Amino acid sequence: MIKLGVIGLGHMGTYHASVSAALPSAQLVGVADAKQENFQKIKVPNVFCTTDYQELLPRVDAVIIALPTDMHYAVAKAALLAGVHVLIEKPLTRTVAQAEELFNIAAQKGLTLHVGHVERFNGALQELKKIIQTPYLIEMQRVGPFVPRVAHDSVILDLMIHDLDIILNLVPAPLDHFNVIGKKISSTNCDIASVQLVFADDTLATIFSSRASQIKSRSMSVHQEREFIHLNFATQDLSIHRGAASSIQVGQDQLRYRQEALIEHIFVYKDNPLKLEIEHFINAVKSGAASNRAVEDTAALRLTFDIEERLGLRWSSASLPAQAPCL
Repeated sequence: MIKLGVIGLGHMGTYHASVSAALPSAQLVGVADAKQENFQKIKVPNVFCTTDYQELLPRVDAVIIALPTDMHYAVAKAALLAGVHVLIEKPLTRTVAQAEELFNIAAQKGLTLHVGHVERFNGALQELKKIIQTPYLIEMQRVGPFVPRVAHDSVILDLMIHDLDIILNLVPAPLDHFNVIGKKISSTNCDIASVQLVFADDTLATIFSSRASQIKSRSMSVHQEREFIHLNFATQDLSIHRGAASSIQVGQDQLRYRQEALIEHIFVYKDNPLKLEIEHFINAVKSGAASNRAVEDTAALRLTFDIEERLGLRWSSASLPAQAPCL
C-alpha cells in the first residue's frame, strides 16, 4: 500500500485529498497546509496534519503538491531530494530551467515525477486518440467566469496550457510558428487569449481561452477528410459527423438553410479523470518504472511561456515580443 500525502489544501488540494482517500491502491496518511483551519476539510480519520510540509515527507512514499505555482519548485525539489515520488498540479514551475532540474533529480533518484494534466485522462480524449488520423484543423475552446484565486497566473498558464498539452501530443509534426492576441478584463494579467498554431505538416490549431465569460465550457473540434469530430470535455461526450450536405429552401416570404449529416455518437467509458490521474501516478510508483514524461511536460510548459513572452507578460534576454502585448 502506497503511503500518500497531500501538500496544499486549497480548491484542488482538497479535491485531491478526497479522491485519494477513496483509492484502494493507496492510503492517505497525511496532509500539510499553512492554515490550520483547512484541516477541517479532511474527513478521513487518523490523518496526520501539519503546517510544515517537511514533517510530512518522512511519513510518505509519494505526495501530491497542490500549492500556488510560485511554491512548486522549492517544495517539489525538497520532496524529490527526500526520496519521495511527486505528482504536482500544473503548471509545473515558473521556468523551464526549474522544470528540467526537477526531472533530472527524479531521473537520478529513480523517482516518479508527474504533472497534473488531468485532461489527459478524460475518457472522450482517450477515444478520440483512436480515431484521429490526419487532421487539418483543430479547434479548442476553454472558457469560464473569473476566479480571483488564479489571478496571479495568466489565462495561458491557468487554462490554455491544458489545450496546448493536448495538441502537442496529438500532432506528430513539430510546431512551425504561432500567432497570439490577448486582452485584460478582470485582472492585471491576461484574461482572454486566442492562439493560432501552425505545424510543419500544415496542421492548423486554434485555441481560445477566457476566464471572463459567463458560461463554463470546454470543447474541442477536429476537422479531417470526410469527418468532423466534436468533443465535450465536461460531459465526456464524443461525436463524429460525416456526409454533410446543405441546401437552401426559398419560400414566399423567407429563406431557409438546411444541413444534414450522419452523426455517430461514440461510446465513452466515463470515469473521474482526477481519480484516473492519481491511480496512474500510484501505479507508476508501485511498478518502480518512474514513467516520467519530461519531454512532453516541458514542451507544453515551454510553449506556454513563449506565448506569454509574445504577449509581453514575461521577458527573455534573447528576444522582445514580436507582437503587441496583452491589451
